[in-house]
Formats: sequence, structure tokens, C-alpha cells
Amino acid sequence: MKRVYGLAAVLAVVIGSSAAMALDAPAAIKDRQNFYKDLGKSMKGLFEELKSSTPNIAELKKFSAAIDAAAPKVPALFPAGTGPEAGVKTGAKAEIWQKQDEFKKDAADMAAAAQALNLAAQSGDAAAVKDAAGKLGETCKGCHQTFREKEH
Repeated sequence: MKRVYGLAAVLAVVIGSSAAMALDAPAAIKDRQNFYKDLGKSMKGLFEELKSSTPNIAELKKFSAAIDAAAPKVPALFPAGTGPEAGVKTGAKAEIWQKQDEFKKDAADMAAAAQALNLAAQSGDAAAVKDAAGKLGETCKGCHQTFREKEH
């Protein structure tokens, strides 16, 4: 009988803790949007540098490292309840939560491409960075086509 009461007490604590840690969807969406703004700045800086006839390798390394560090965090930025149903303006489509396996695969592809980009940048080979940046851009485009609302 003691075990039943003990289990009930543990469940009560877990359930109570879960309610206390209820998701603040507007804050989570804002955090996600800020994350993507920062990631976008790194992407823009990288591609601007690559347009130069003599790209600054130190800048390529800096932007690539930031992108590589950010990319694995993407899936965690989309907890349940932070989609269109939250009632907050978001570019995230409901398909993210409806097609979780596909979304996670796309995010993993992006993370792998970001890592390859960073490795190319750390080697100091601007041509390799340009090639890797193109591949990263393709992973971004593929995910956006399926999982992001078009901007108006």
C-alpha cells in the first residue's frame, strides 16, 4: 500500500511541476524569431563576404562558426504549441508539427551542411566555403518551401 501512495505522490509532483512549467508560447516564438534574425545576419554576412573578389578568411571563419553553432538548435525551437495555433504571428507552418520526422531530417541536413561549411571555412579555402555555402543554402530553401509561410 505504501508503494501506491508513494507513486501517487510522485505523480502529483510531476503533474504539478508540468503545469508550473507551462509553455509561454509567445515568448518561445519571440525567442525563435530572434534566433533566426541572428542566424540570418550570419548568413547575410557570409554571403556578402563571398561576393568579394578577395573574401576575408577571418570573416568567413567567424560567420561559418556562428552558423555551425546555431544549426543544431533548430529542432528545439519548435516545441508543441508554438505554431499558428498559438495566436501569435509566426512564419512557422503547422506542417512542422504534422510532419515531425521530415522536419527533423531537414534540420539535421542543415546542421550537417553547416558543419561542412565551418570545416571548409576553418581550412581557409574560400572556394570550398563558397561551394559549402551553396549547399547550406539549398538545405535552407528546401525546409522553407515546406515549413515556412511565404513572406508577403
